[in-house]
Amino acid sequence: MRYTVFILLLAGSAVAQQPQLTPSHPYRYGRINPVDRTWEDWQRRTGEQPPDFASLPSMAELPDPLGGVKTAADWRRKREWIREQYEHWVFGKMPPAPANLRAVVAGTRAEGGVTVREVRLEFGPGGRGRLRLDLLIPPGPGPFPVFLTNHARNRPWIYPAVRRGYIACVYHAADPSYGDSDDSDAFLELYPEYDFSCLARWAWASMRAVDYLATLPEVDRAKIGIAGHSRAGKAALLSAAFDERIGAVVASSGNTGECDPWRYTSDPFGNETIEQITTNFPHWFHPRLRFFAGREQKLPVDQNLLMSMVAPRGLLMYSSYSEQQGNSFGMEQAYRSTRTVYRFLGKPDNLWLHLRAGEHPTTAGDVENFLDFLDAVFGRHAWPRQETWIHGYTFDDWKRLSGESIDPSWFPERETGGFSVNPNGLIDNHRADILKRIQWALGEEPGGAQFPPQRRLAEPNLSSDGWISGLLGRPLKASGMAHKPLPFGDGLQGDLYYPGNATGKLPVVIWLHGLSYPTGYSRIARPLIEALVERGLAVFAFDQIGFGTRVLDARSFYERYPRWSLMGKMVADTRAAVDAVAALENLDSGRIYLAGYDLGGKIGLFTAALDDRVRALAMVCGVRPLRTDAPDKGTEGIRQYSHLHGLLPRYGFFTAQPSRLPLDDDDLLAMVAPRPVLAIAPTLDRYAPADDVRRTVEAARRVWSATGHDAGLRLETPVDFNRLTPETMARVTEWLAGGAGR
Repeated sequence: MRYTVFILLLAGSAVAQQPQLTPSHPYRYGRINPVDRTWEDWQRRTGEQPPDFASLPSMAELPDPLGGVKTAADWRRKREWIREQYEHWVFGKMPPAPANLRAVVAGTRAEGGVTVREVRLEFGPGGRGRLRLDLLIPPGPGPFPVFLTNHARNRPWIYPAVRRGYIACVYHAADPSYGDSDDSDAFLELYPEYDFSCLARWAWASMRAVDYLATLPEVDRAKIGIAGHSRAGKAALLSAAFDERIGAVVASSGNTGECDPWRYTSDPFGNETIEQITTNFPHWFHPRLRFFAGREQKLPVDQNLLMSMVAPRGLLMYSSYSEQQGNSFGMEQAYRSTRTVYRFLGKPDNLWLHLRAGEHPTTAGDVENFLDFLDAVFGRHAWPRQETWIHGYTFDDWKRLSGESIDPSWFPERETGGFSVNPNGLIDNHRADILKRIQWALGEEPGGAQFPPQRRLAEPNLSSDGWISGLLGRPLKASGMAHKPLPFGDGLQGDLYYPGNATGKLPVVIWLHGLSYPTGYSRIARPLIEALVERGLAVFAFDQIGFGTRVLDARSFYERYPRWSLMGKMVADTRAAVDAVAALENLDSGRIYLAGYDLGGKIGLFTAALDDRVRALAMVCGVRPLRTDAPDKGTEGIRQYSHLHGLLPRYGFFTAQPSRLPLDDDDLLAMVAPRPVLAIAPTLDRYAPADDVRRTVEAARRVWSATGHDAGLRLETPVDFNRLTPETMARVTEWLAGGAGR
């Protein structure tokens, strides 16, 4: 579990508030170093403290790999800088290549026309270093290209490569949980003066394999490819980034710490965060990386820079858009950034993006795809280049499709709280004006027919949420929790969870998820859903367009609806969900609540502003003021909605003049008053400066105060990052189960 005990840590001359993270735990099959078993052990022993975050620049979006680069020589210098930063913050310092490497052939045999050679490399101080290699050499005259991997023969990995004329070389530096010992673990004692982490040791081992391969007449040294999956994919990418003798790399489903940038692994994305990965696998990365949990924008580097180091050599980004630890959005952003370097170096065709269906494991068919890529990069066969887009949105594409052009000077500058109130709340003309601006922001919703509502729980469901639902383990199951698939909206299906022994009409919470592209609602909010049901509430949950079971549905949205918006569709779907739960005779239409995290909070805010049937709203990290956005605040600001996620494209015309943005959260909150609202806004939310949130909420509070409901708007500001902790979920549950604060 997570803790909300807070500690003060000295960082240089500054004092920084640091929420306590989930304690790390030792990994059975790997070590941080010869002394420390956990991250906490390392910090206590070394006394190392977080960097002075106030002095580090904030980069909300990915750092530009070509920043300051104009010539090839500039790029060489930039590559060295990236390596230095990675060795300091992420992977630790690697030893230099040993000058005394010696190869001992331990055995040779024939196997189905293939020559199998077992080799032991000896190197390092006193020649005590050991690394075992298995070479499978295909029949026929060489030299052959190489398929280098640390996936041993008990995994379905190397066999298609041998059939297609590659030498398969397995180096035995991998996670022992896969059934093989890790030769690189002994490097800790061999090189005690170097602090290279486990993934860095695997990568360094692969480089020693390349040392040996480069001496063999059977090897085409210009065609050495490396491939790895999951944690081995992380190491393979590092190998290719640091060793230019490797001609191409297949990075398969390594996700966090591989091709999904750290900046897109924060809690709203619902995948593997820095906190989670360093808690469960404290030995994979250098312990310093953990300091950046919740402060990803402060990292001087990100994975797009590591990927750029591979250029102009081959790089295949390979993952599933539906695997639970993945993030197709993050991979697309990294791909776009890395592509600029490949274009700069004149080899854009050497970068591929392949986002497949399915879950995490790979098949022999996936390995065939890897070999197609290697064949193409090595000039062996002209396979078509892969560039798979799941989201594919850009602001420029939207402008072309919509034909819109907005001059911000047409709009007045607005101050926070620029509306008038009376004892009834907002005065009528201001309410009408805000409503008009909401409709402008959401775009032009096409007319639609109403889906026939169901009245009883026993009615059959003829809608479907598709095949991805099975991968996500839906419906959720828990003791005492019943389930009904409920159709709504434009033929969609959501999941209604309720107490199995309930009698009478139940209050209902509509849960609205964050930016969890691969998993939608069902990953991080499961404990909240179960807790609410246990307290006697029903919960209706569904995936927004572009997320979870609907991850593929947003790709062509703006071609189909160029004048609408994704946020407009999300709000329309949420209002349709209100229709659906209001119609069920088992639910209390007078107690319909919305609860949302991050993006879901914003959807809830828009929905509650438009629909009075919503009787209360709970938001975690949902208030995100935009008019006060400024570059020095280090947030994604308006661009998060207009340029990155494509939620509210019209906002994109105001990035340089945010004070002229026609609509902001104070306006939306004012429209919700005087209904109860709980806004939980962590003080260290990197997407929403705490002072801006307080100013926005206090401006809107005037409407609650004018109507005598000042307590109806509750702002809670825990010292924490943007994350949905067990404590926060418990607070939301208590507020909703207690009658939404009344």
